Amino acid sequence: MANIHPGVRIVRDDVVEALDVFGAAMNILSDATNLPLMVGEHVVPPGYGVPMHVHDHDDELFLMLAGELTVIGESGEARVGPGTCVELPRGRPHSFRNDSDADARLYVMALPGQHALEMFRHFDRVGRSGKPLAPADIPAIAGQYGVRFI
Repeated sequence: MANIHPGVRIVRDDVVEALDVFGAAMNILSDATNLPLMVGEHVVPPGYGVPMHVHDHDDELFLMLAGELTVIGESGEARVGPGTCVELPRGRPHSFRNDSDADARLYVMALPGQHALEMFRHFDRVGRSGKPLAPADIPAIAGQYGVRFI
């Protein structure tokens, strides 16, 4: 990370915060301390999915870079690929999964982002601890950051 002026940060790919969210890598490019925005480059492996959930504090946006994801909302699902932008307003149920046989790569952005980032960090810490999670642990952790599974 380099600073060229007070308040201006440059984050290079060799100094990102690397997280593992249950087997899906996420490199944090903006940690919501300088701007009300978290940005992470997320690599979603084949077969990976996130259950239907709602964010109470953060709006999310996915910008697809490579591969495909199936994004699920209240009215159905859509397959999205490179160049697609998916807006996920807070309070709206959504989910996603990688149904393909290749990694999907996307930027995940959360506004203001502090809650989402701390949840991803918490999942990373739990994963690195080596302690097994009970089925109720994931929604309990997410709930601490305003994310409800439905």
